[in-house]
Amino acid sequence: MEEATITLQGKGAIHVVPDVTRLEVKIDQWFADYGKAYEQARENSAWMVKILEYNKKPGKLAKTVRLDIGDYTENEYDDDGNFIRTGKKGYTLDQRIKIDLPIDNLLVNCIVRGIGKFIPSSQINIGYTLQDQRPSELKMLARAVSDAKEKATIMAEAAGCTLGRLISIEYGNQNIHVMSQARNIHSNTEAKASTSDSLDITPEDLVISDTVHATFAVENPQ
Repeated sequence: MEEATITLQGKGAIHVVPDVTRLEVKIDQWFADYGKAYEQARENSAWMVKILEYNKKPGKLAKTVRLDIGDYTENEYDDDGNFIRTGKKGYTLDQRIKIDLPIDNLLVNCIVRGIGKFIPSSQINIGYTLQDQRPSELKMLARAVSDAKEKATIMAEAAGCTLGRLISIEYGNQNIHVMSQARNIHSNTEAKASTSDSLDITPEDLVISDTVHATFAVENPQ
């Protein structure tokens, strides 16, 4: 006789208090010359280090997570609006810098103003995350397994059976992105106008969740 089983999904969700302010600096610029684009990227990185060190933070907190200098093209048309060709019109610099800081609105304001003053064509995303998300992931996973077992127990009892052994459990090992967005600063002008009051943000708890799939044996099926 084939063994009776219950297969279901368990979900674990937890609330955690963020302990890191994350600045994601996005720089998009056009250049006629490749060399000038590359030099600007180097200057951006150097200024980011100087801004951090001026505010008594190590320059190594600034991490370039993307640096791409690509062709900038435009479509060309004749006087009648007919497409002729796509022509190269210079280069675009696409640079992304990530900075993780303590949750300190005064410090963040100083960094934002420095970026606005010294790093051209900057946009800044301010968010909150965890310095070490591993403990939260393990706690969340334990809750997901417990949830699966509790659900299976209720289902078995409702069917007049007893929950048996665990046959299998699967976890997808998902890449969980623990991050909440707080504010976007869209230009250097906006960044330079930033004040500690305008960045007086209290981060909300992060809600993160994950799932497992489990199969249990059912004993004494009717």
